[in-house]
Amino acid sequence: MNITYIGHSGFLAEFSHCCCLFDYYEGKIPELDKDKPLFIFVSHRHQDHFNPEIFRIAGPREIHYILSSDTKRYMRDRLDLTGLHFMKAEETLSLTWGEEGCALSVKTLRSTDCGVAFLVHTEGKDIYHAGDLNWWVWPGESKQYNNNMTANFKRYTEPLKGLDLFAAFLPLDPRQGEWYNKGFSYILENTKTRYAFPMHFWKDFSVIQKYLETPAGEQYRDRIVVLEKEGQVISCPED
Repeated sequence: MNITYIGHSGFLAEFSHCCCLFDYYEGKIPELDKDKPLFIFVSHRHQDHFNPEIFRIAGPREIHYILSSDTKRYMRDRLDLTGLHFMKAEETLSLTWGEEGCALSVKTLRSTDCGVAFLVHTEGKDIYHAGDLNWWVWPGESKQYNNNMTANFKRYTEPLKGLDLFAAFLPLDPRQGEWYNKGFSYILENTKTRYAFPMHFWKDFSVIQKYLETPAGEQYRDRIVVLEKEGQVISCPED
């Protein structure tokens, strides 16, 4: 399968029988296969994860919008859209299509910031998009705040422990200073992730190489996808 890094936290994952677009914010969306259903995911309402331009996407014969419930207040003029699904944290959704009985299931995780994270299963693969579910500890915050954040992050990501994730899209945010890689490393330590995609790094691609030069990054070098530009297409072999 191919995965395109569109920009910020936005990715397009192209499966054999469907396509999944996650947290489109900016950048060019690749040409879409009109014969494959498109599943558009929005993890939360923040501007850098939710761009109303997704509702202008045309071409695929079938489109489903799978949105965090906190976006609903901004959707009053679109609530009659076909294929619109709102999800709260810790919910599940199952969708089927085609004569072949194709299926896609979604589980949501609670976020440490806003909205949800998505765990998607289709074609025998699990892929995870964190949205803003991250270990958001900050050098300038109080010890109590950072301790609470640590406890919440570990609790909310508990459903991921031990999973075989074909692909995971994870924040690697340089604004966190020395703690920029805590959440990223934790997920890799606690899952069997085949392809780990950095995101939410605010166009600072250098943070990826910086991470690879740390002991944690070196340990997982064979799993980490090195992104170099927006629009980059990554081929993800199954073997």
